[in-house]
Amino acid sequence: TKHTRLWTREQQPPPMAKLGEGDDRWIVKEREDGRNVNNWHWSETSYTEWAREKLGARFEGVAIGDGTRSAGKLLSLETMKGDVTVQSRKQKRFPLYELELTIRWEGQLFDASGGTAVEAKGRIKVPDLSEETYDDLEMTVLCDEETDAKRPLKELVRKEGGKAVRAACLAFVEELKETVMKGHEPPPQKAPPRERFNAGYVAASAETAKTGAVKVVYSYNPPPHVLYETLLDTQRIRGITASDASMSTEVGGKLMMFSGAVEGENAELKPFDGERAVIKWKWRFSTWQPSHWSTVLITMVKQDDGSTKLTLEQTGVPEDERERTERGWKGMLFEPMNAMLGGRVIGA
Repeated sequence: TKHTRLWTREQQPPPMAKLGEGDDRWIVKEREDGRNVNNWHWSETSYTEWAREKLGARFEGVAIGDGTRSAGKLLSLETMKGDVTVQSRKQKRFPLYELELTIRWEGQLFDASGGTAVEAKGRIKVPDLSEETYDDLEMTVLCDEETDAKRPLKELVRKEGGKAVRAACLAFVEELKETVMKGHEPPPQKAPPRERFNAGYVAASAETAKTGAVKVVYSYNPPPHVLYETLLDTQRIRGITASDASMSTEVGGKLMMFSGAVEGENAELKPFDGERAVIKWKWRFSTWQPSHWSTVLITMVKQDDGSTKLTLEQTGVPEDERERTERGWKGMLFEPMNAMLGGRVIGA
């Protein structure tokens, strides 16, 4: 994640101070109200705590079964791992979410007189709630004590509880999308995450010295040569990113993406040879220190069914920017490519 200050048209920043002067113009100051400072066009807002509250309410006390010979209910959202963010670009907002959920449940079997004969408690685990899975969730039902007597309750939860969990997750996704579409903001959090905006930040020298790596892996339906050509084609990149771009098919050729937010150069190009194709970029945000560059290596390997496994490995990313950069590759380039060409994320 549904999660990178990437990829949009930027206003021209005011003249910057010389390297090392420490001028305040180098950093857009954090604001408690989260406003898009100076109308920078890209921002990312965390909805994670909002999502935790909404999902928690949807799983609390949900009845399972008809209550005649057995009854159960979902008790609570025990854990939620992952992030929910909303990205804003050119006045368009869209959610990114990727969550792992654990829900507590309990149930009872009744005897002939209506009294409780057997009681059981356990968990339902949802390993992946995301845009790719929300309408076809996988889940596992666990019982705290696995016995023959409690197996009917576990089966009840598997059948009826699974339906209730799916319904709650579908309702949550619809509520999230409706909230985003209407432009509603989550309530302020007690400890909101740091938030930066694309055109207003230049990595300080100390930050630049500490770098990390980003890796993204996707599977695409078309063969490697189609992916290779797409990533080097100006018109296709403009269409995918909905922003200005200028690409090159020559080694040493310059590249510009997201209306100037990204700039770079083709360091190495290897067209499809029957097995793989390779693109290597010298790559940077235009807001990074002028001397700081990262290296992007994109490898596209043909699979047995003719599809493509695409692996992006980026090194030299300022550590403070690494997580946002990864989210940007996914949300601003590879997910739109997925929508256009067909494919799925298969790991990182």
